[in-house]
Amino acid sequence: MKEIIKNIRSLLADRVFLDEQHVRFSLVGRICKKLGWNIWNPAEFHTEYKVQKVPTQILPKDSSGRVDVALFLSDKNSKAAEVFMEIKSPGKLMPFLKECEDQLHAYTGHHRIAIGILTDGIIWRFYVPAIGGYFKDTLFAQLNLEKDDIDTLVTFFNDILHRDNFRKKAQDKAEQMFEELGNIELVQKVKYQAIDIAKATGMEMHLIAQRLLKQNDGTEMDIELIQRLWNKSIPAVTDHTPKHPEQPSPSMRITPAKGDYVEAFISARGVKASGRFNRNTKEFILYKGSEVVVNHTSTFTGNYLANKKRMIEAGILVLDPSNTKYILTQDVSFNAPSPASHLVLGRSSSGYVDWKDSKGIALEEYKLK
Repeated sequence: MKEIIKNIRSLLADRVFLDEQHVRFSLVGRICKKLGWNIWNPAEFHTEYKVQKVPTQILPKDSSGRVDVALFLSDKNSKAAEVFMEIKSPGKLMPFLKECEDQLHAYTGHHRIAIGILTDGIIWRFYVPAIGGYFKDTLFAQLNLEKDDIDTLVTFFNDILHRDNFRKKAQDKAEQMFEELGNIELVQKVKYQAIDIAKATGMEMHLIAQRLLKQNDGTEMDIELIQRLWNKSIPAVTDHTPKHPEQPSPSMRITPAKGDYVEAFISARGVKASGRFNRNTKEFILYKGSEVVVNHTSTFTGNYLANKKRMIEAGILVLDPSNTKYILTQDVSFNAPSPASHLVLGRSSSGYVDWKDSKGIALEEYKLK
């Protein structure tokens, strides 16, 4: 497969694929053959397959009602196609993506296929219609045959399009990829905000992203998963593309959202901490992993000092390997933000001033009037 992809890249560079017929037979057919499909058997590699009950109102005017390639398991005498492919000339897919998706959607409506594919030979877009909902939202992967890593392409084609994997293995893998794409989208929604907060506070950006996901979407996601998905991108869609969130002008006053809970952060005196403020009860949960200063000021006395000592004895606060700060080993509840910030900073503190949300707004702005 590697050698086939390398040769196809060379042919694409030489611009020998002039129309969709060239792409269908000399490019797509070649890949399908390598993936175990008998392209010489029309009962298996069925070109110009007449689809059933096409809703003509959503078809492009020049559509024939025939799908360019339908793949069948001919040895199982199955009447249901496994894959539908709509094929375009090189460079003619993305400029007309909406029309192409509408066309493939119309063709798949009354056929229970496992995988739908749109390709111009260079860009390959993969859909799993069984997910349901709007067709464009069933996209689970996009490949670029010219630019993507060859080993990645080979692995993907073998997982998703190899004949031996149909139908269950291929569809299960597609649905796993669809779920991962949803997680990538969630991470990308908070990524740039997390980076900005990390620059301003010195806190670890993946940890900030985790807190933002919990605050904004109610999503619990492991740090390891966030790190793995951090630099992965989302394929283009027909009505929007992901953008870096617009940042407000420094001169503008930001009005905070007024939910019941606020994720809050501190970065000062060489430590970083985070937690959640309940606007209704004023309870503050200091999160596990937050850092606490070792050396406190003369104002850190009485119950504050006694409580810190009890937490150290109970193993709730442990020294980090450098012996320069304590690490909280579990979530701890306080009846207000100030006792939490007092502990973290080791000095007198107004929690409503020192704790800030992801946009740098103090908790004072969130107090119920």
